[in-house]
Amino acid sequence: MNANNSLIQFKNINKTFGTLEVINDLSFEVNSGDIIGILGPSGVGKSTILKLIAGLEKPTKGILINNTKKVGYVFQEPRLLPWKTTLDNVRLPLIVSGIQKKETTKKALHYLDKMGLNGFETYYPAQLSGGMLQRVSLARAFALEPDLLLLDEPFSALDLRLKSVLETMLKELLAEHPIPVLYVSHSPEEIVQFANRIFMMFAGGIIEELPVDEDDDFKEFLKDAFLMTV
Repeated sequence: MNANNSLIQFKNINKTFGTLEVINDLSFEVNSGDIIGILGPSGVGKSTILKLIAGLEKPTKGILINNTKKVGYVFQEPRLLPWKTTLDNVRLPLIVSGIQKKETTKKALHYLDKMGLNGFETYYPAQLSGGMLQRVSLARAFALEPDLLLLDEPFSALDLRLKSVLETMLKELLAEHPIPVLYVSHSPEEIVQFANRIFMMFAGGIIEELPVDEDDDFKEFLKDAFLMTV
């Protein structure tokens, strides 16, 4: 990969929590154009990678180079402020980043509309369904116009119908606004839909990149490989 396209570089990164080593000697790059799927069972350190990139955690050892300016982050839970309306929840990170109020409102309304939430701008989180809450989270992340999007199992708490609807919405947004993505999941079916690079993560923070193919044999291979990590 061209080094000039590199947004994130992990160089021999270790991360421990007390005596527990979660990430072990991890090296990889995120480049412009990458949609990286990180697949593995719960507890192997997938979310820790995202937190390191977002600056929510610091490496214990190694070098992490981050050339991003704005990172969008969608968690498994919506993490909306309950005392703020849908519109204000989407506007908040824009305001914090210094964008003028008029422009924040315009951007927030645009992405709420993209997520099918036109008419719900004045609703509070307690008035919205689980699927709607996660759509607000996606709108908030895209409204920031980030140069990297982090997705931490964003649809795992939803039923199959809602999951399918939101996956389609996400694909449409990424088609309209292409940005690099790190997508963490324990679902091979989810990962193979989005990723052009796939990493399999194992206990002890070990990670291995797999060749990507869209045919059915690869999908079955990916499922079998995942089952071996559980």
